[in-house]
Amino acid sequence: MSSPLPELNAGAEQCLLSRWQLLVFLRSSDPFRGVRLMRQGCLRICAVLITLLAVGLGGFSPRPARAESKYMFLTVTDYEAGISYRQAQWHAPIGHLINPCSYADHFVATIDWNDGSGEHKPDTNVQTRMLQTIPVVQSGIYLFWDDEHVANRIGTQVVTTKVALHCAGDPAGDREYIEQNEVTIYSRIPVNQVEFTKNGKSISTVKGHDNVDLTITLDAPAPPSGTWVKLEVMPAGNLNTLPPYVQVSGRETQETIRNLELKKPDADFGIVVTASTVGRSQESQKLTVTP
Repeated sequence: MSSPLPELNAGAEQCLLSRWQLLVFLRSSDPFRGVRLMRQGCLRICAVLITLLAVGLGGFSPRPARAESKYMFLTVTDYEAGISYRQAQWHAPIGHLINPCSYADHFVATIDWNDGSGEHKPDTNVQTRMLQTIPVVQSGIYLFWDDEHVANRIGTQVVTTKVALHCAGDPAGDREYIEQNEVTIYSRIPVNQVEFTKNGKSISTVKGHDNVDLTITLDAPAPPSGTWVKLEVMPAGNLNTLPPYVQVSGRETQETIRNLELKKPDADFGIVVTASTVGRSQESQKLTVTP
């Protein structure tokens, strides 16, 4: 195969020639002759450009650009150590799961927190349908949960999410898509105080069937993950609208649960709420409920 270099040199000569012809045109006393020379030069330049384009693209075959997509990834990257969503009675998705096939006849998602708990299947909202006689997963974006996982190592760690799939009609063999997700695990913040309040002020007495607020204060602002606080009322059953857990929002020190309804008693009685995360639990003032 001959080198394209001679063609390039010839092209350079043609360009020089066309410039010389243009100079002749500018200095010529015959304007029509100059126009003819300029046209000839332009034609030669076009021929050189076509030759260069042919040489440059001779061994080129266009390939479509392909950006690798994420098919399973975490959307929640901040977690609190020592407690699971299930324990906090909280059910919320932590990531997205994408099926790129029109129909997938095999679709398996797994997650590995890389903390010794091992690779396992998270809960998902993926649903199958029958395509003729084959169960398939339709194309779409799904959610996944891992409510029972408890993070124990404080700091940054990498969580591996993986989806193995086979598109119906494709040659045999699964495709695997693996994503390394960086997450941060935060220490729990102790409770500093818990108290019954109304209109922002501490109270000690309230009538039955009236509403009160409960304000929880931490020792320090909650981390970006937020801090789950366990709540218990004593005697049990006297504040039915009190949730078992409340989350102090990230970077906040306080959380107030509003409009807790109290039962109407036959006689005065007192209730106390305890709040705890780690360390010693805190107890509210005694709230006396009157008929």
